[in-house]
Amino acid sequence: MARSTKPKIKLDLPDKPDPTRGGGAWPLKLDHVENWAWRQSVFTPEELDTIIQIGNSTELVKASTYGEQSDKNRKSYVTFLFPNEITNFIFARLAGLINEMNQQFFQFDLTGLEQGLQFTRYEAPGEHYDWHIDKGYMTAPRKLSVSLQLSDPNDYKGGEFEMSFGRKPVKVSKERGLAVLFPSYVLHRVRPVTEGTRYSLVAWISGPPFK
Repeated sequence: MARSTKPKIKLDLPDKPDPTRGGGAWPLKLDHVENWAWRQSVFTPEELDTIIQIGNSTELVKASTYGEQSDKNRKSYVTFLFPNEITNFIFARLAGLINEMNQQFFQFDLTGLEQGLQFTRYEAPGEHYDWHIDKGYMTAPRKLSVSLQLSDPNDYKGGEFEMSFGRKPVKVSKERGLAVLFPSYVLHRVRPVTEGTRYSLVAWISGPPFK
């Protein structure tokens, strides 16, 4: 049996030591989780056109939130896409992206896209989604979120995707085909669309609860 002994160290302490001075806590492990990450050109323009066509071929319904329903908080129209012979290419591409980016930037324990993909349409005047986090209700824990820019930025005005990490929101580029990944507990919003139509594809990746 190994025995631990206390080292004999003699300290020359000042007459009136100040225990509040110093660098604060000492972490056991460093936090390597990024606030957000992004990847350009995840899909080709032709593939993005196809995704929009697939989404618009279904019946879109008014988006809702848990709790009080109010257009002041959220107004847009959505439909959900699930794996099949038409959409498999979307899921396969996103799965590869998620696995690679999660390993590099987040290192979360993930299990899959259990809720499908949310295809969202924001139209002028004023459709939007105010500040929120992607916490689900009576679902597997959402741990990582993905937002894919489907629309050409010339097709609409307003509709900026923003995230909050402090006083000043981070405004994400409107570049078509840009995918943004962030922990689902990050506060974010879509500002009102003032002209045209903005399309996006959103995914929530589930996993065991955070510990």
